Amino acid sequence: MVWSRSPGGTTRIVLAVIAAAIIADHAAGQLSTYQLTCPGKTTCSQCIQTTNCRWCTMPNFTNPRCHGQIEKYCPEEYTVDPSNTFQLIQGRELTKPSWRVQEGQSERESYYSSSHYQSSSSSSFHQSSSAHESESAAGSIVQISPQRVSLKLRLNEAFRFNVNYAQAEDYPVDLYYLMDLSKSMEDDKAILSMLGADLASEMRKITSNFKLGFGSFVDKVLMPYVSTVPKK
Repeated sequence: MVWSRSPGGTTRIVLAVIAAAIIADHAAGQLSTYQLTCPGKTTCSQCIQTTNCRWCTMPNFTNPRCHGQIEKYCPEEYTVDPSNTFQLIQGRELTKPSWRVQEGQSERESYYSSSHYQSSSSSSFHQSSSAHESESAAGSIVQISPQRVSLKLRLNEAFRFNVNYAQAEDYPVDLYYLMDLSKSMEDDKAILSMLGADLASEMRKITSNFKLGFGSFVDKVLMPYVSTVPKK
């Protein structure tokens, strides 16, 4: 601890020495932890699965083969210290929408890394294009990148990589309601009927390629909803 006095008589405490001592003690504590943990690993597999430990394969090595990050402890060519690896397998570019003017009308067009398709709008609940075209277009849309990666990670060691996301315009969306039509659900059915048009209107703000379906079931094993004849 260093004391200094300013011209005005105010005593100030300079904490630089204290901070340096704390950092040195912390580093020494970490080093001693590695030195205590690593030598206890007797196999290469156990050693490299322990954080900050390395394995020495040098023949006739008399010291513990598993050691921490100690300089000149083992020649580099004999040191086994695997690190995390990242390999990009598939990284198609994100869908990039753009606008163009054709015959005096604004027409939205989405481009892809290898192909593009022209989206169409519809005021009804059903898509005007065929199902095959819709599936083909959906397969070309890329909303997240990369799509496939290969990682080799060391135990208990964090690894970070970037993932990019962009919401594609006019992405096909199918919304299907499956509802219990028993008497106890009558009020819920009425609410759904009232909100159906509003929901479709809100979905058109997200995509023009939108389908709405409805299905029903009755969760009661009683006539006339379900046949109770033993033969059936």
